[in-house]
Amino acid sequence: MAGRRRDGGVTMSDIAGNDARRACHADLPTICAIAWLLMPALTLAHEVGGHAAACLATHGALNEIGSFYVDCTSATAMARRMVAVAGPATDAVLAVVFYRIWRACRTDMARLITWFCWLGCGFEAAGYLMFSGILGLGDLGPDGDGGLAPLPYPLLWRGAFAGTGLIIYVTLIAVGQRTMTAMIGPGSATRGTRRTIALGYYAAFGLAALVASLLNPKGLEIILTSALASSLGAIAGLITIGFGARGAGEGRRFIIARNTALLVLGPAATVLFALALGPTIRF
Repeated sequence: MAGRRRDGGVTMSDIAGNDARRACHADLPTICAIAWLLMPALTLAHEVGGHAAACLATHGALNEIGSFYVDCTSATAMARRMVAVAGPATDAVLAVVFYRIWRACRTDMARLITWFCWLGCGFEAAGYLMFSGILGLGDLGPDGDGGLAPLPYPLLWRGAFAGTGLIIYVTLIAVGQRTMTAMIGPGSATRGTRRTIALGYYAAFGLAALVASLLNPKGLEIILTSALASSLGAIAGLITIGFGARGAGEGRRFIIARNTALLVLGPAATVLFALALGPTIRF
């Protein structure tokens, strides 16, 4: 059995493990900065590129845009439903687009950023299905205050949404694990890098969402049901991916070095997003 010799010497397996860890590395502050940059960008895509754009396209009256919500007065029930669906639909489309871009990327940084984008957007779209299906709330809620309400047989719709969302979400976790392994390699040698990438991004993304929601005028409801639900809740699959390093294997050469530009741009993007949209823009 390979291991450290009793005389204090180092075996070849020790050397190989150290080489793998050096070849596979992600700088935690840079991972956090990526999260602080992508949180406002992807949220704007959902809220403004999805809901607000659909509101204007269906000739609705755009009343408010907050950091995590859009208030639109629609002329018809069908238009209101189109506005509600537009956010998750935008996430789904972006997930496919960013996945194709990810496959074409060649540098480690570009691959990682686009990986976060397509996986995060996919988690968001599936998460909205589960959230609305289980609780009956949110963009796809078929009854009560849900975005699609009122629909006939709402419990059937909720069951279908929850089941479909769960299947997609579990599939995305599996694909996320497989594609991360394709980037950094398999096995325990990649455990530290895998956790830095997945768990570091998850925590930083949630923190950015919390900060951006603190100035909202609607209070705790938006913080819990929109900001934290769409961040810590929606992308919670990253936790499973972060602990997914198992078995033997060597890490691939994958280096995310400290990036000064991102360390400036990331926090700046979150702060600007919070100051601009946190208090809500009214029209």
